[in-house]
Amino acid sequence: MEVLREKIDNLKRELDKQEEVMRIRKLNQKIKTDKELKELIEQYRTHNSFSLVRKIEANKLFQEYKESETNLNILILKINQKLKEINEGNAKDESN
Repeated sequence: MEVLREKIDNLKRELDKQEEVMRIRKLNQKIKTDKELKELIEQYRTHNSFSLVRKIEANKLFQEYKESETNLNILILKINQKLKEINEGNAKDESN
């Protein structure tokens, strides 16, 4: 079990080094300091309207974030697929 924890910790460290992970963290920080975007989001929370959604979606920083989020989700999907392959391989090994 300790070996598994060590491998998971190594995976986490490697993921933290990934360009997309670092990029989304930087974008999160920028969003927190972007007064215009924060104001639009707060307005949307109280008065969710289609026009506010359009304004938020038109924000360049928001667009960058969504692109990075999509790329990160693709990376997660690839990791999950690889883990599934590993698990299926282990199940075959155990049955033999």
